[in-house]
Amino acid sequence: MMFNQLKFDLRRHFLRNSTYTFFTILMPMGFYLLFTKVMIQGSAAELATFAKTYLSSMTLYSLTINALFGVASILHEDRESRFVTRLSLTPAGTMPYYLSISTLVVLMNALSVLLLELAAIVINGVALSPLQMLGSIVIAVLASLPLIALGVLYSYAPSQQTLSVMANLTAFPMAIISGLWWPISMLPSWAQHIGKLMPTYFGNDLLTRFLQQQSLPVRDMMGLAAWLILLGGLLVGGTLLRHRRMMGEKFNGRKVAA
Repeated sequence: MMFNQLKFDLRRHFLRNSTYTFFTILMPMGFYLLFTKVMIQGSAAELATFAKTYLSSMTLYSLTINALFGVASILHEDRESRFVTRLSLTPAGTMPYYLSISTLVVLMNALSVLLLELAAIVINGVALSPLQMLGSIVIAVLASLPLIALGVLYSYAPSQQTLSVMANLTAFPMAIISGLWWPISMLPSWAQHIGKLMPTYFGNDLLTRFLQQQSLPVRDMMGLAAWLILLGGLLVGGTLLRHRRMMGEKFNGRKVAA
C-alpha cells in the first residue's frame, strides 16, 4: 500500500509537474552557475573558495523554495480538492499519504543537493569527497525540517493566491536577509541581527562550515531546533483548534437536528 502511494504521489506531484522541478532544482542551479561562472571575478583561489561557499547558499535557497512553494502547494491542493478527505474515509486513512509526501519531499531535497554538488564538481571544479557530499546532504535535509514545517503551516492558507503571496513575501526576503544571495556582512547592522535569527542562516552556516571542514557551532543546531519546536508547536496547536471547532460544529448540528 505504501509503495503504491509513493508511486502515485511521485507521478502526480513531481514527475508530471515541470514547474516544481524548475523552481526547486533547475532555478537554484542556474543561479549558482550564473553567480559563480559569469558574475564573479578574482584569482583562481578566490573563485574556488566562493564556488564552495555559494554552493551552501544555493542549497538552502533550493530547500526554501521546495518548502514554501512545493510542499505548501501540494498539501493545499490536495486539501482543497477534497483528496485528503476522501482518503480519510478509506480503511488505510491518511497516514500512508502523509508518509508518502514526507518521504518524497526528503528525497527531492536530497536530489536537489546532490545535483548542485555535481554541478559544483563538474563545472566549477570544486573538490568534494564522497563523505563531504553525503554529510552535506544529511545536514541539508535536517536543516530543511523547520522550512518544511513552515510550508505545512502555509498550506492552510484560505486560497492558492493567498498562499502564493505569503510564500513570495517570505522566501525571497528571508533568502536576502539571511545572506543567501550575498554576504550578510554587506547588510545594515540591524538587518544582520534579524538575518542571523533565520533558519536559513543557521542551515547555511552549518553547511558552509562542514564543507570547509570546520567545527559545527552548537548555536546553529540549537537555532534550527528552536525553529522546529516553535513551528511544530504552532502546527499541533492549530490542528487541535481546528479539530475542536469541527467537533463543536458537529455537536451543534446534532442539537439543531434533535
